[in-house]
Amino acid sequence: MPVVVPVAEIDLSAIVRNVRRLRRAAQGGAEMLVAVKADAYGHGLVPVARELARDGVGWFGVATAHEASELRRAGVPGRVLILSPTRGADARRAVAADADHTVCTDDDVAALRAARDAVPRAPDGPLRLHLKADTGMARLGLPPAHARAVADRIDAASDLTLEGVCTHLACADDLDDATTDRQLDAFDAFLAELARDGVRPRLRHAANSAGTVAHPRAHYDLVRPGLAAFGCCPGADLNRFLSDFEPALRLTASVAFVKRIPAGTKVSYGHRWTAPRDTTIATVRIGYADGFPRGLSNRGEARLADRTVRVAGTVCMDQTLFDAGDATPQVGDRAVLLGPGGPRAEAVASLLGTIPYELLTGLGARVTRRYRLDAPA
Repeated sequence: MPVVVPVAEIDLSAIVRNVRRLRRAAQGGAEMLVAVKADAYGHGLVPVARELARDGVGWFGVATAHEASELRRAGVPGRVLILSPTRGADARRAVAADADHTVCTDDDVAALRAARDAVPRAPDGPLRLHLKADTGMARLGLPPAHARAVADRIDAASDLTLEGVCTHLACADDLDDATTDRQLDAFDAFLAELARDGVRPRLRHAANSAGTVAHPRAHYDLVRPGLAAFGCCPGADLNRFLSDFEPALRLTASVAFVKRIPAGTKVSYGHRWTAPRDTTIATVRIGYADGFPRGLSNRGEARLADRTVRVAGTVCMDQTLFDAGDATPQVGDRAVLLGPGGPRAEAVASLLGTIPYELLTGLGARVTRRYRLDAPA
């Protein structure tokens, strides 16, 4: 029976190879944390983390306590860092998962202490905290002048461990922007002040994917790549650093209906496309409810019947029409909509005026994930 539903084919071996490349890029023995938040950027949280753990990755970055709990329930070994502060029930779930915790303020610390007191059989030992300093992202963290006092209080507490001090780079994918150097200058000054106070966290970390491949100065003790692990480039300036990285996701969907239409026929919602000639329309079983964006109406492309075909008219919730010209696709044929053999995620994102992060994480639950594992070279 032909597969009707959209399928995301995930090459786990490609992810392993990409992470090995990132390991080689890391300077000075920096440890490797792979960000697997947002369902591993649409690739599948548990299958991806499990395979990377087998290959020696010891840290995983998640966004939520729920994601940390999923990894623990699946028996994935290693450390799990929740990259945002948690409160209330989420903090209790985070403590129960024996995660490492990002904190920004004394209130964040207090919330975790309260959570530990409320969790039956909480893991033994001090809470492992990573204090985030804001050096220019302005998203999370206090400015270093204020974060220093929080670090001192954490370091002095017997029930807490200042496991890490971190920051996040705002413009690391733009190699002409001096922001990264300014941020790292501020971070270095902050670390020096902590050292003068006798505060020396085991881990200092700042590097995202762009920081890992393009800014050796940002490597410190731990790097935190995300998108690059999945073979996508975070910015055009980084193409030369990622030329041998392999996209790990291939999105396909089946042809559900084929018909020949005469020139002048208007198609799909709003009749926004008119056939300029007699042509073949292939209706493919994928739509915006699956994560194939409506913004690709009249301009998205796919590979079908050994040729590139373009979206004809408006992308629907469950179906998308493609102008196949004089090709002869058959019902059940698979169109490649993203990844190897089809358009790259970076190119599709650029067409939409967005970034590949949004495109990949937008693939919905109706898209079946299928995994392949070869022996990584």
